[in-house]
Amino acid sequence: MSTVLLALISVVAKAWSIDDPPPTAEPPAPTVLESSSGVDENALFGGAETTSEPAASSAAEAGETLIGGPLTSDATMQSLLGATSDRFAFGGKLYMRLDASQSADWEPLAPTLASPDALYLYVDGRPNDRLRAFVQAKLKHDFTVTDGATNAFGQTAATNVIALDQLWLKFDIGRKVFITVGDQKVKWGSGRFWNPTDFLNQQVLDPLAAYDLRIGVPMLKVHVPVQALGANVYAIANLDQADALNKVGGALRAEWAAGSTEVALSGALRKDQPVRLGADISTAIGLFDLHVEGAVRHGDTKSFWKGDLDLSTFTFPESYTREDDWIPQVAAGAQVGFNYTSEDAAYIGAEYFYNGSGYKDPELYAWLLFNGDFQSFYLGQQYASAYVFLPSPGRLDDQSFTGSFLTNLSDGSMITRLDWSTLVLTQMSLNAYAQYHFGENGEFNYSLDIPAVPGVAGLEDGLAIDAPSLDIGIGLTVTF
Repeated sequence: MSTVLLALISVVAKAWSIDDPPPTAEPPAPTVLESSSGVDENALFGGAETTSEPAASSAAEAGETLIGGPLTSDATMQSLLGATSDRFAFGGKLYMRLDASQSADWEPLAPTLASPDALYLYVDGRPNDRLRAFVQAKLKHDFTVTDGATNAFGQTAATNVIALDQLWLKFDIGRKVFITVGDQKVKWGSGRFWNPTDFLNQQVLDPLAAYDLRIGVPMLKVHVPVQALGANVYAIANLDQADALNKVGGALRAEWAAGSTEVALSGALRKDQPVRLGADISTAIGLFDLHVEGAVRHGDTKSFWKGDLDLSTFTFPESYTREDDWIPQVAAGAQVGFNYTSEDAAYIGAEYFYNGSGYKDPELYAWLLFNGDFQSFYLGQQYASAYVFLPSPGRLDDQSFTGSFLTNLSDGSMITRLDWSTLVLTQMSLNAYAQYHFGENGEFNYSLDIPAVPGVAGLEDGLAIDAPSLDIGIGLTVTF
């Protein structure tokens, strides 16, 4: 990864001459997404585009000779350094965490530990206001993990994982069409916990994670703003794992706003994958912010399961296909914000999710585990959630509190969580959380006890998974 970064720095440095005009400032984007790199992700991933002309450098306006002649004033030097800084930036964000998980048996000194630390480093180059290059690398480190070890789900772990998180180039055609090519982060949908229209990411978002662990998607994105309609149109070629031209996927998305209402229509198509169509609507009615996000998919060739699992009699669930079905997923939610003092506000919300591809019967979960089909937050058929957010309550100006509750209505399992964060230093924050699992034996409170089954690979000694009870964690985040 360091070789990639050094190579990029070298190329960009050679391409920029010192007498190039600095870029003009971009207008603020209408919505700022939280970024793991500390960079404005609207600017990175398709927010408001600038159509301003490049400004002349202040040194050139003053008649100074920058190449082949003396720099005659401190003001000129400061202007030059400022222009260079505007064209090139590097930095990152460091997450350091320590988590502990206690199982339901509450055996003393038995909580398992994890330390999912992450370091993001980025290089951001803007030779002018119409060209931008961005590279971000990610290092994950967990000292509690033994290289090559496998967990109860058969997944192999590694102490250190280095990944290219983002690598993209952005430019425009006639200041009318904006092109971004390379590995870039994208998230579609307005749901807080569930996003059925997030078609481009292979992994679903963990809504309770401290930050989004997913890496960028390799794609070619064409963005056409239609200012007369207040709309944006995106055409995307999905290049993820496309080693042949017929494996390149396609996606279209149109977004537009009318007053306090925003509407988006999306579609995605790829060989050997289902057709996906979706719509996303958000609006404000009085004190309430409402959203509905729905999607359907057709031609899903994956196996679905029904029947019983009884290893003692070698009875296994039966697979069946839903390739001819239109499978729906719908998330709907509401949030209300109100002032409880003259200076303090609270936000309360709730969300419901119907998952047409989910299961009602938790007895199938063990079989889904064995087959790699156990997908958290999209396992059951119906879910509900609620949350409350308190930013800077009372005299705690640098602190915030978030309480969350989720339940899988199909199996009766539940999880509740409290998050707290505070700004310790200007660029460092301290955060902590505690979450409790309860309810029926299901997705959020799952235990499994399979006795030894001679002759079945991996089950010769049986398999036991203890239900989680309490998870706690503390972390530091530093942006630089």
